[in-house]
Amino acid sequence: MNLPLLKEPLLQFLVLGAALFGLFSIVDKKDANAPAKIVISTARVANLADGFTRTWRRQPTQEELQGLVENDIRDEVFYREGKAAGLDRDDIVIRRRVRQKMEFIAEDIVGAEPTAEQLAAYVTSHPERFKVEDRLTFRHVFLSAMERSSTIKGDVKQIADALAHADAAVDTAALGDPFLLGEEFNRVLQSEVARTFGESFARQLSVLEQGRWQGPISSSFGQHFVFVNERAQGGLPAFDTVRQAVHREWANARRGEAVQKLYRTLRERYEIVVESHPATATALVGTGQ
Repeated sequence: MNLPLLKEPLLQFLVLGAALFGLFSIVDKKDANAPAKIVISTARVANLADGFTRTWRRQPTQEELQGLVENDIRDEVFYREGKAAGLDRDDIVIRRRVRQKMEFIAEDIVGAEPTAEQLAAYVTSHPERFKVEDRLTFRHVFLSAMERSSTIKGDVKQIADALAHADAAVDTAALGDPFLLGEEFNRVLQSEVARTFGESFARQLSVLEQGRWQGPISSSFGQHFVFVNERAQGGLPAFDTVRQAVHREWANARRGEAVQKLYRTLRERYEIVVESHPATATALVGTGQ
């Protein structure tokens, strides 16, 4: 290969010219269906001005407004030319933004406000979303597994005997070890008990009889003797107290259904081909992934 030839100014000029010609050919390649006119409507100008006002807490000057309009035109020009050149086809960010806009459109057509009957029916169909947990009020005597590692078995029996005929007013501090979160828990949710003491402890506590000392119940901290003072049963609250939450959940569900319905409708317009292992391709197309 004659490398000195590449240093010739004339050859360099021809190569550069060919590259520039190719670039401008791409830019000049128009989409036959793309309109040649760009219209910035009065509503669009007002929208640009409103956006400026919300950001800067003042109205834009005439010069600033003209700059906003010119920037919007610049965006549109580059968008159309880039789209005509096919620059959007392999851009995952653009693909996702377009998808999001389509989903927003679907969400906006959810429809009229729900009736009270519709919301009540939604609660009945999804009770787990609105059910109030049980609340427990209890005291406990705590025996630390760390502090009593060598004596805990004997101590458990001794404290069990001491509590056999005691009531809730017994001095728990004198019998057991200090517990970081205290000895008394008032109207705590079942889930809070589980987070503090563990799932196993919470399950056992949920079925204990009220009004007497029982145990020991194990936790990751050690052993506990428990006196349940009160158990407030959970369940579905009065509809009026959760109406706002029900409305929010109902609306979210309707928006999700609208997006899914739009997708299924649009997907039916296409023949889907997934080029991969036959078994994998069949599974993907069958599930609509």
